[in-house]
Parts: sequence; structure tokens; C-alpha cells
Amino acid sequence: MIERVGRLYSRSLYRHPVLFLIIPLLITTVIPFGLLWLFPIRLSQNAEIGFDTKDTVLSGPRLAWARIQPSLMFSNRIAFSNPRPIDTDVQQPSVQPVNKRVRRSWADNLLSAINQVACYDSPIPLMDHLSQIVLEVPNYDAIFDLKFLDKLCQMQSNISKPLSRFDAFTPYRNIWSVANMFACISPNLRVNCTQLDESDIKIVRKTIDNCWKYRTPIFECRNEKCQGQCSTCREVPEECSSQIMHDLFYRLLPKSRDETPFLVNTFLPVFTLTGYITQNIPVDVILYDALELSVIDYSKKSGFELKGLLMDVKRDRLLAAALRDSILALLAAGLVMIVVAVHSQSLLYAFVVILLLALSVVGALGVYSLFTDEFPLLNLVTFVLLIAIGSDDAFLLKSNFPNHLNEETFHSFLTHTSFTMFLTCFSTVVPFFINITSNVIVFRRVYPLLCFGLFAGVTVIFNYFMVVSFLPAFLLIQHRHLDCFTGFKFPYRSVFSHLLYVLLPHVLVQGRYVLMALLSIVAIGGAAITYQGLHLPEYNPLQLFTSDNLHEWYDNNAERNFEFVSDPFFSLKTARDVHKIARSLEKARQLPFVNHQAKFWPERFLDWSDKYPCARGFLCCNMSNPLFSDSYLDFCLRNSTSFLATSYNDTPIFDNQTFAFVGYTAMLPTTLKYNHRFSKLTKSFEMLEMTKPDGGWWAPEWWLMSTWFDLLSSIVQDCLSSVVGSLIFVAIFAFIQLKFQAIAAVVTIAGVIFTSSAIVTLLGWVLGVLEAVILVLVVGLSFDYTLHYGAALPDHGCAEHRIREATSKGVGPVTLAAFTSFLAGASMLPALTHAFYQVGVFLVVISWTSWTFSTFFYLPMLSLTLPRQSGICPYCEKTNIFYFLSY
Repeated sequence: MIERVGRLYSRSLYRHPVLFLIIPLLITTVIPFGLLWLFPIRLSQNAEIGFDTKDTVLSGPRLAWARIQPSLMFSNRIAFSNPRPIDTDVQQPSVQPVNKRVRRSWADNLLSAINQVACYDSPIPLMDHLSQIVLEVPNYDAIFDLKFLDKLCQMQSNISKPLSRFDAFTPYRNIWSVANMFACISPNLRVNCTQLDESDIKIVRKTIDNCWKYRTPIFECRNEKCQGQCSTCREVPEECSSQIMHDLFYRLLPKSRDETPFLVNTFLPVFTLTGYITQNIPVDVILYDALELSVIDYSKKSGFELKGLLMDVKRDRLLAAALRDSILALLAAGLVMIVVAVHSQSLLYAFVVILLLALSVVGALGVYSLFTDEFPLLNLVTFVLLIAIGSDDAFLLKSNFPNHLNEETFHSFLTHTSFTMFLTCFSTVVPFFINITSNVIVFRRVYPLLCFGLFAGVTVIFNYFMVVSFLPAFLLIQHRHLDCFTGFKFPYRSVFSHLLYVLLPHVLVQGRYVLMALLSIVAIGGAAITYQGLHLPEYNPLQLFTSDNLHEWYDNNAERNFEFVSDPFFSLKTARDVHKIARSLEKARQLPFVNHQAKFWPERFLDWSDKYPCARGFLCCNMSNPLFSDSYLDFCLRNSTSFLATSYNDTPIFDNQTFAFVGYTAMLPTTLKYNHRFSKLTKSFEMLEMTKPDGGWWAPEWWLMSTWFDLLSSIVQDCLSSVVGSLIFVAIFAFIQLKFQAIAAVVTIAGVIFTSSAIVTLLGWVLGVLEAVILVLVVGLSFDYTLHYGAALPDHGCAEHRIREATSKGVGPVTLAAFTSFLAGASMLPALTHAFYQVGVFLVVISWTSWTFSTFFYLPMLSLTLPRQSGICPYCEKTNIFYFLSY
């Protein structure tokens, strides 16, 4: 049946190529553009869209808290889509107007003004949220160089113009650098750093050297728990006990003074963009652009080595950078077009191949628009991946197109190539579609239908549809009607052909044992490097730009160098319920990592209830009084809010429509420090689980903490399941095509995976969300070249000649495919954004390793796995006849 359908298809394509040229064009142009007109999509500027989790233990509380948190900042009455009915047996109070309440947070503690003198005796409010500059000097001694301090001091006046644009938003006016700190530490009563001289530097250095050994006691003495009252404070010398000295060690100087080069931090009198947003202060990002440019210009003029910046503006700059990097995809397409033109000796064929790739993306966009109108930036890299994947098929079709064209040879050509391309296409698509089951939404962009993987997978499917219809039809038309347009001749084509088709097969056969031994050692070493070195990101939750970007450098390195760095079962219907939640909160307050003294609202409600005067004929709210009834509790709970202060971080929650009591929220301050490292986050979240009340749930106030931890937990499991699932499917495909040679293919693929993973690990990769998405492709892309060689393997002959024949037939398309993938990846290396750069690195690595292992490991390994020839080898006979005639 399949053979009959295949023959009917090839016959129709052979006889009516124009029809098969027009229909795919209509399917990939008219229909998608019509869908895009009806359902337009927009490029999302939010870099974090999709980098989320769903259907996990932590995702429910996080999403619920993210939804109700904004409402709680104004009132404890919240609108619910399915409001709870009011108990009609309970007397209801009259509705009182709801007054807006101000959230109690660090923003409320912002001072209205501050002395413009750089020196201070008490902590500067919100200093953690100020913008920062990190400079690099040769060593610790360099920070005491008077010339360096003088240039650092002059930064204030040189960047004063862009700084002044923030005066309306920020009360601070001074740059806190080591120069200003030294002026404050000096006993010579310097007003500012411009008055520093050599005598000051000598005294300051002696003081700092002496205080360095007290760094830990200084930090402990100044923390929130101690506040200068601990026994540790008595160990600190008086000259080391000031707030200036604490901030110098804690904020400006790195953890070790022996490091070379030596990093120095500087605080600007400007909040980060996030710092302003959390205070509801709108600030234009353009102001930060001007400030950053001024800092960079002054650093260059002064000879500073500027290493990092903290302004929290990465997300706002991502869209422009991603669009700029998208132009590099056009460069990649141009380079691939040149290679295709050289190989095919036809510029027209090269243009059609690029057109085919573009139409595949358009077709996928049309399907994508049916499910969502939001197009995340990560999807932009799909075209780069398609260039690397789709060009393989173009070389395969051109190389195998029959010289003596007739209906029978065309059928054999189309059957062989379409099946081979189907296996390579499907092995690439499988990892994308496996990710639909992932808990990470970036793997399945719109739950549960659309995702980055689904978009890329649909694109590859459209590409396969085009290469089995549109491209063969064009080759037929070109062969019949366009042969008069002769192409150009590549001058060194014969030399490369001799190297690939004559010398390489001889090297593979004669040196097979050495090649297999060397690459086996490489693969085993790669597995060890990957196991030891590939880990989850420790410092930067979501990298958007390349690592040399000033803002990314700060996020990746600041922490390691500087110190600072609704439940339906819940109810309160009885006095017993109130006592139960009060006891839970009391226990949570007494946990070692909480130690919160102030009582929460349920505990204060019990105290208020005990003092409530009761009399016959009136509602009684004293739960210890015989006149009290549980039916009064609803009224008492709401009535108590008129006497007991409630706030954003300690409040009962009522339905805004029915006024029914639906929940309660309390904020527990802890001594736990947030850290991006997964191992430390795991311990913290295990401890926080102890605060979970019966019938309730917990979530961090900053819900992105929970997002990051949940994301890391899901990445490990989902990436592993995707790779293993892909490997299983590839093994099945290998057995279908290669039969008993599939074992050699699977071993080769494993070698490619281990080696590629080791190389990217040595290049500094960590298993972030983007890297996990990329690495699931390694199985499919490592299979392509091996499959091409396996498909070129003759069915008969001795092992040596079968390997030689497979090498001669397959090395051309495989080498060209690897070269175009390498070019596509190399074109992305100048990219500014992390996604495009990492995809470029991956394509460069996977093309090189996959070509190396498929050529120098898989083919030699066939000499051990191919069955012995029973009978006469036709290739050996040809060779013997040749020698006989020569003799």
C-alpha cells in the first residue's frame, strides 16, 4: 500500500511539477498571510514570558499570591470570579467605605531628603536598590593610589549632567566610592575626596588593613538581629565599628583582598529601574541610557577597566537587541546561499532553497497565530536553527538527483531521499514535541498547545513538506527547462573532491582502530566533564545578553565577589478554627529562622475577644463567654477590623461582592537570605515548608523567588526526559533505516552528546532555561549525519568496500551540511543577546562534533559490526579486474 502511494506521488510529481510548485506556494503564502491578517501576532517585549512553570506544587500558591497581592495593597476585600455565598443566618454589618491603605514595605521608609555630605553615621535607606558600577584594578594596592582615587573622585562632576536628571526622583546626590569612603575614614576631617593627600592614604590603609581581620564581627554586629547590642560588637575596635567601615567592606570591597585583578564597587545616587517601579515612580529608560553612556565615556577617558553595571534595564533593552540580532540570521542565510550555489553551480537553486526556508517559517507563523497572538523573543532563533537543519536536505536532494532522468530513476531518488529526510526531520521534531509535557511553560508556550518547541517543530514539519514537494518540482523544472543557464565553476572543486572522495575513505579504512580509540577517549572524557561541570545557574536567574555585557557581568559575578550581594478547605467558622490558626502562626513566629515577636491578627483577635464586654440581648464576641455562639463569629471577625489594625502583611480577606470571609494572609519575616544557587534554595524552601498552616499554603512575597526555584527543579527533570525520550525515538529510527547497524549509530550519537555537552560546559555553559531548550536538540542534530552515511551504505559487498562506498556517496552532503551549520552558527557569534549567541555556539559545536564522530567514528566502527560477506564482493571483483587490466 505504501509503495503504491509512493509511486503514485512520484509519478504525479514527475509529470506535473508545475502543479507541485504552485500548490506548496499557495499553502505557505496565501493561507498563512490570511491567518495572520485575521489573527495578527505581536512580538512580546517581556523577556520573562514563558520562563515559568505550571501544574507543579509551588506554581499554584505562587499564581494565587501574584493575583491577590495587588488588591491587598488597597483593601482586604477582593473580587472573586466565583464568590462564596453569605451565610444568611449570620447578622451582617453595614458596608463601610473602603479607604486606600498604603503598603508597608521598604519603600515607605524612604527618607524625603538626606545630607549631601558623603559621610554618614547610620545606614543609608534603600542602599541595596541603588545603581552600581564595578571597576577592575590590578590588585589591592592599586585602590590606594592617589591618582586612581583622584580620577574616581572626579567621576561625580563628569557625569553630573545625566545624574541631575534623576534629582526629581531621588533624594541622594553623592557617589559612594572608595575615594569618598577613604575621605570619611581619614581622621583629618576631610570634607570630601577632593582633599585627600598621601598622608590620608597612609592612615586609611593602615586602618583598613587592621580592620580587615574583623570583617565577620563587623557584619554580625551591624545586622538586623544584633543592631550593635551583641557580644560580638565588643570584639570590634572602635576605629572599625563605624557604618562607613561596615559599608566599605560589605558593599565596596570584594570578599578577598588577595584576588588579582581586584574588583571595586561604586554606588550611584540613583535607584535601579526596579527600585523606582516598586515605589510607583515612573522613570524613562532613556535616562539610564544617557547615564550609562556617560559612565562608559568617562571610564575610557580615565583609563578605568569598567566590568559591570547594575541598573535593572536589561529587559527594557532586549527587544531592540533581539531585532538587531535577527539581522544576523539574514547574514547566515546569505552565507548558506553561497555554499549551496557553489555546490549546485546554480544561483537560482540557492535562492529557491532560501525561499523555501522562509516559506516554512511563514507557514508555521500562520499555524501559530491560531493559538496565540503573543510571539516571544525566543522564537526568533527558530529561523537560525532552520537554516542549519533545512540546508542538509538541499544538499541531499541535489547530490542524489539522477543524471539519467526518467520516471523510474526519479521514483527511486524520491523514495530514498524522502524517507531519509523524514527520519532526520522527525528525529529533530521529536524533542520539540516531547517538551509539550514539560512543566516549564517556555517549553510549551501556551499551555498545553503552543510553545517554543511546538513552533519550531511545526516549522521543521513545513520544511519537510516543502523539500518533498516544492524543491523536487523545482529540480525537475530546472533540469528540463533551465539547463541553459549554466552556473559558475568553483576553482578548487577538484582538489576538495579528491580529498573527500578518494583520500578520506582510504584514511578511514586504514586508520579505523586508531580513530575509534582516540574518539572513544574523547567521548568518555566528555561524559566525565559534563557530569562534573554542567550545573544549574548559581547567580543569574535569566540571562538576556551575552556574558561580556556590563549588566550581565554584574549579575553573573557580583554575588561571588561582594558580600551584599485560594484554598476551599480553609475556613474560620468556629472558635476552634481561630485558635488553630493562631497556634500555627505562633509556632511559625518561634521558628529559629523567623523569631518574630509581634503577634499576628488571629492572635490579636483572641486577645481582643477576651476583653470584649458581653451583655444579654447583644451579639457577644468574647469566645470564652457563655453568651458567645459560633454563628456570631463572622460578624465578630469583620467587626474586629474596626479596632484591630490590619495591613497588607497581616489581614483577613473578604469577598468584595458578598463580604464573605474567604481567607487570611500573613507575612513572616525570616533571616533566610535569598540565593540563586539551587542547593541553597532547596534548603531554604524546605525550611519555609515548616511555616505552612493546616488547610493553607505559603508563598514568598516576591513570587519570582518561587518561580526561579520551581523553574530550576523542572528544568533538570524535563531536560533529562526530553533527551532520553529523543534518544529512544532516534534508536527506533536508526533500527528502521540501518537495521542491525543501529547499535553503532546509537553509540556514535552518545559520543556526540557527551563531547558536545563537554565542550559547551568548558565554554562556561550552565543549565539555564535557554540552554535546556537548546540541549534537547542535540540528539536529533547528532543523528542526521550518521543517518546519511547509513543510508548511503550499500546492501552488498565486503565491509571495507561498503565503508568506502558509503564514504564516497555520503561525505559530500554531510560535509556541506556540517559546513553550512557551522557558518549559520558562526554568524550568530557577534550577537548581543544571549539566545542568539548560545544558539550560534551550539550550532558551531554540534556541527563539528557530529561531523567528526559520524565520519571518523561511525564509519570505522562499521568495520566491526558489518556482517561478513558470504560470496564474492562485487566491488572487490571490479578492483581485481582493474588490476588485471593494468597488469
